[in-house]
Amino acid sequence: MMKLSLLAAALTASLGACATDDDAVDPATTPTTFKVRVENIAPWTVIKSGVQAQKTSGASGPAGIGDAFEIPFTAGKNQKVSFVAMFGQSNDWFFAPGPAGIALYDDAGNPRSGDVTSEVSLWDAGTEIDQEPGVGDATGPKQPSPEYGAADPVGTVRMIGATKALADGSNFALPPIAQMIKVTLVPGANRQFTLRIENASTAQTLTTTAGKSGIGISPVVWALHLADAPFFTVGSADRSEGLEWVAESGRSTNLGASIRVRTGWPTPISPGVYAVHRDPEAIYALGLDDLGIGLEQLAESGNATMLADSIGANARTTDIVDNGSFSMPVGATAAGPVRPGGAYEFQIVSLPGQHLSFATMFGMSNDWFFATRPDGIALYDEDGTPMRGDVTGAIGLFDAGTEIDQEPAIGADTGPQQATPTSGALDPIRIVREVPSAVYGVPATTHLRVTLEPLDQK
Repeated sequence: MMKLSLLAAALTASLGACATDDDAVDPATTPTTFKVRVENIAPWTVIKSGVQAQKTSGASGPAGIGDAFEIPFTAGKNQKVSFVAMFGQSNDWFFAPGPAGIALYDDAGNPRSGDVTSEVSLWDAGTEIDQEPGVGDATGPKQPSPEYGAADPVGTVRMIGATKALADGSNFALPPIAQMIKVTLVPGANRQFTLRIENASTAQTLTTTAGKSGIGISPVVWALHLADAPFFTVGSADRSEGLEWVAESGRSTNLGASIRVRTGWPTPISPGVYAVHRDPEAIYALGLDDLGIGLEQLAESGNATMLADSIGANARTTDIVDNGSFSMPVGATAAGPVRPGGAYEFQIVSLPGQHLSFATMFGMSNDWFFATRPDGIALYDEDGTPMRGDVTGAIGLFDAGTEIDQEPAIGADTGPQQATPTSGALDPIRIVREVPSAVYGVPATTHLRVTLEPLDQK
């Protein structure tokens, strides 16, 4: 916890020296200590997602023998791609990588290229009993309706090996994965990738009691992600987000919609700075160049040290009465960024009429930062009562104007990707401004929640 201002001690001592038991305390000169909580509430779990139903032939629908889907996307280092697609002849089997997904860059930071089929497995969704592929009356080609079929008594998602026990007590021998599906990565310029998913089966691939055949592969639901397991958890039941619909009937609409809701930039926020003040623009000035006191370092690399020191050094010649920095996530043992689900907390001291300002980096950007708007957060209402509760409406997302903007989390000079804290071309618009909705349409309040708690009052 950062140090509190000497304001509280000085004012309390002054009041104690002149007050008697009969004296009333003047609220206008009584300082209040607040606990400020800045919480990262970003709701997203994946960076990009989509449904690919169009094949390379131009037609849409399941991929038969020799057909392929191609999915173009951009991606950065440490990001992975996952997909799910139905094994069309089954009750509820699907192709997918494991929970970690397919890495897009190697350990040296080079984009991966070529065949990655070895990282793809066949999975049982655990939603329907297993019958002989292409033969059972509830398998994909035979079922009279998409929901037709008895429930799986195991009820969990699990990997399928070389043989699979069926509901009738028999075992079914499966072809090797590479004889059914081929998955390749094709890197391009500017962090572009194409994921190609091809039906590698032939008319002789699948051997059943009804004869030999190829397989079908449904349209693909895919996601670019950082955290593992975007679609399923091994050993747990289906999440009821649409995987069952893909695995049982190849329908991608439900899973595509649910993953779309969870798609966005789940940016971490950096250590930050704060100031308690009366006049506006205590930390930055809209419409002006960066002042060279540390905002650039905060907005480009999440380093709050220079800005905190500058504000502290200038506090005596400004109206700033309390200032400091915050860097320790709640519950952590070391300073660092706060990811979705985490928070910073710090304490401030103020008098009626004063406001709070703070700033913290939008970690996935080149030079964006979350901050209070120029006036700051009012700490008291019109009657001088300390504010309590949610004050998130007073924050916004701003561009420091020091570096050109690239695709968040993916551009080579964004926070997660930059080689050095100063890498990146200069912004031709050299002014601090609010990030317009046309550039980024998600409000800051979807990323952060800010609350005040007066500690001197119950």
